[in-house]
Amino acid sequence: MLEKRSDQASGLSALKLRPPTRVLPVVQSADGLLSLELMWRLERALQGMGQPVTVVEGLQGLSPDDARLGHRRVLQHWLAGVPPGTVVLLHAPLEAQAVLLADSMARPLIALSDAPPSLVQAYNALKVLWQAAGLWPVVLALRCVEKAVVSGRSDTTAEALLTGCERHLGRVPAVWSLGYDSPVSGAQMDADESCVLKVLDTALVLEDPENRSHDDDHPERCPTPAADQIIGVSDVHCQRHA
Repeated sequence: MLEKRSDQASGLSALKLRPPTRVLPVVQSADGLLSLELMWRLERALQGMGQPVTVVEGLQGLSPDDARLGHRRVLQHWLAGVPPGTVVLLHAPLEAQAVLLADSMARPLIALSDAPPSLVQAYNALKVLWQAAGLWPVVLALRCVEKAVVSGRSDTTAEALLTGCERHLGRVPAVWSLGYDSPVSGAQMDADESCVLKVLDTALVLEDPENRSHDDDHPERCPTPAADQIIGVSDVHCQRHA
């Protein structure tokens, strides 16, 4: 009996399991600046927590045929050179993310500032990702929005976004506050770290293929999309402007 258990322990110790790669999709803002600000803030915070981070720009050239392979296979191919255990900040346009991630449980990250154009962009991204891809993102409120959300004011950009989503989309997104490059107290730093940990929990996890059993080694099958979950760049573009 003891020998059997010893053999099992030896077999498990012989496995060279490697930590998974975690992917945080960040929706590219119209001018790119606000989402890059979010990328920088997340990269800085994650590295401060001892997490290895890689920033990936683009998804240029993604086609509906690629999306039909399933997001895991596409991302494993796309991120082939990224060391296992890395947190990948994937900065990509709205349409590309809607096409690639439509078969996933991803929660793309959307940056929000106190500027009115940011409100329009955030609502548009939420609408497209929900109605065209069946995804429900997380909104990360930066800069002045953070103070407004904490104070509970009803006239903030975040409150307007929540109200608009509830009225027109029938559900309310998660809006988390993330501080930005200013002297902060220890309590605020703790709050920011807590927010980043929650963000990390939303990441897509890509297991290393060597960790998978042969039973799992088959092409991924995408579920049949609902009527409003159309996979295709042109369709997503039309939905975006509906």
